[in-house]
Amino acid sequence: MKKYSQYFNKKSRFLKTPELMGKSAATLDSLNPAELESRLQGLLKIQNDFYPCFDWSFPPPLLSPSSAPATAAELFSEASVVPGRYSLYLHSPFCKTLCSFCYYSVIPGRGIDQSATYIDYLVREMALYADAMAGQICESVYFGGGTPTYLDDALLVKVFEGLRKHFVLAEDAEISIEASPGTLPREKVKLLKTLGVTRLSYGIQTLDEQLLATMNRHYSVPEAIHELDGAIDLIGNVNVDTMYGFEGEPDHALLKTLEAFHQIDVPSLSIYALDRQRSEHKNSFVPPKDDAYEKKIQHFSAAKTFLGERGYRPVLQNVFAIPGKASYRHQIRRWDNLPLLSLGIASQGYAPQRPYQNIASIKSYYEAIDLGRLPVSTVDHLSPEMELCRELTSKLRFTQISMSGMRDKYGVDVDVVFRDLINVLGDMDFISCKGDVLKMTEKSAYYNNIIPMLFSPDSFKQELLGLPEEYIEEFPVPYILTRVGHTQSAPVVINTRARITTTIERRMLSDRRWHAERRCQTTAIASEKERRRAADRRQKQEDRRCAAMPPVLVDPM
Repeated sequence: MKKYSQYFNKKSRFLKTPELMGKSAATLDSLNPAELESRLQGLLKIQNDFYPCFDWSFPPPLLSPSSAPATAAELFSEASVVPGRYSLYLHSPFCKTLCSFCYYSVIPGRGIDQSATYIDYLVREMALYADAMAGQICESVYFGGGTPTYLDDALLVKVFEGLRKHFVLAEDAEISIEASPGTLPREKVKLLKTLGVTRLSYGIQTLDEQLLATMNRHYSVPEAIHELDGAIDLIGNVNVDTMYGFEGEPDHALLKTLEAFHQIDVPSLSIYALDRQRSEHKNSFVPPKDDAYEKKIQHFSAAKTFLGERGYRPVLQNVFAIPGKASYRHQIRRWDNLPLLSLGIASQGYAPQRPYQNIASIKSYYEAIDLGRLPVSTVDHLSPEMELCRELTSKLRFTQISMSGMRDKYGVDVDVVFRDLINVLGDMDFISCKGDVLKMTEKSAYYNNIIPMLFSPDSFKQELLGLPEEYIEEFPVPYILTRVGHTQSAPVVINTRARITTTIERRMLSDRRWHAERRCQTTAIASEKERRRAADRRQKQEDRRCAAMPPVLVDPM
């Protein structure tokens, strides 16, 4: 039996989302600034639901999802706030082993025998979207899993050939792939570089072999370091995933791991807290009680300081990179409401105003593609107001907000709509507003899943009153959102005229870029064809020359 989600904003096959019970007769309170501050001072004493919960999404997975559209054109029919551009996510579910902390859709061990069939269907899924994405530029690709580098070389080649056949990739596209120890010999890294990979994310988690044993991770640390050296040497833009929060973990374990990676010049490091979804008891309405909560905050804060002293700068809340040596454009652009075309089982994508998820069952995934249907299981439909707040809450949660950028894109003054909330949170030292930039402070770490949600529309908070009362009472985020009252000082009114003007200007620019990218791609293809024709001509000339030469007589002595 699944349990009710402790994390509210997290999507997972192990978690059950409570259903909205319909429109509630209760209403949100209307408060003046002093009353709002007093209310928040009382509410924010409630423990955060998880720290740091990096796998976070807005809106939370409790809206009423609708059935999948029949075609890609229908799924992507709404106008994008970033017209002419999109990113791609590919999912390969195959792994050497099943890590004890993993809650993603994976097929471990001998399941790799199914990989050739799966990749065939993945490329066929690409074809279902090709026409709908024609005329647009893919600016980044992320190949995750699972462990994509567990695939054999021929299948990797097939995936990248499919990408370039069905989509137009930007000339400077960031192309990332995930890897794990034992799957990345130097020859494979060379192949990945040839295929166009510009960024690699290597999942080690820790260099403490005793902790590794508790995760069902069985690899040699020296071997992993050797593979990592090769990836840094050949690709350069390499990220290493680290993790903390293990039972019995020494206080120094995370910093010791980070120092080791810094010493071998890893240019990017990400830090994740252990998530025990797979191992926790599946009781309904169990409120989150993380005994290591305070320690996790302390460890993360120490790690952030440690990396800052060594030249790493935060790219996202939990990803740190050395400027000029590493990047992570794919994830940063996700919070711009850039469309994300997701392929493969259980992958989560974003069409304009439509977050969606693919079918999780591999058999059902194959059946949908055989029928020529999108293998999409559910779609959420967002209003323009919710789409704006998706960007607003996500950027506040992970990076920062440019208020002029929001105004240019949506025609909405965030500092007007949430005037009182911004002032109150600023007075409480939970957010800072310097010039044009709004972001959370260090003090907000204790409530970093809650404070961004305060910027969700009042209409959404009103909907949450339709959740089961026992769920609201037990879980911090819905409790605070339904008890805090109105947080908007003005309605959200999307300036359609400004948005249309901006969209047209961006579309014209994107069209010019697309034609330029297409010319580059066409020129490259034409050059390759000409090279092959020239080689064929030289070979034919050589064959004719050899045929015209008199036979050489050998004196049989």
